[in-house]
Amino acid sequence: MLVEILVWGFVFYLVYKFLFEFLLPIGKVAKDMKKKVNEMKEQQTQQEPNHQNQSSGNTVKPKIDEKDYIDFEEIK
Repeated sequence: MLVEILVWGFVFYLVYKFLFEFLLPIGKVAKDMKKKVNEMKEQQTQQEPNHQNQSSGNTVKPKIDEKDYIDFEEIK
């Protein structure tokens, strides 16, 4: 009877350690990471209008000269 109580006590101790020292910290880290990702997305959306205003004046594409290209020849 005493051995059975000690075994069950040890099992409950291991379950307790697993829950409170492994699973809960992982949940906290995941929550913190999600919060940081949301903050980064928010900062990015705030910066996009500024970036679009700066790049809207540069819509002219550079003219590509055919002389800039070299024909490819396969070497055997």
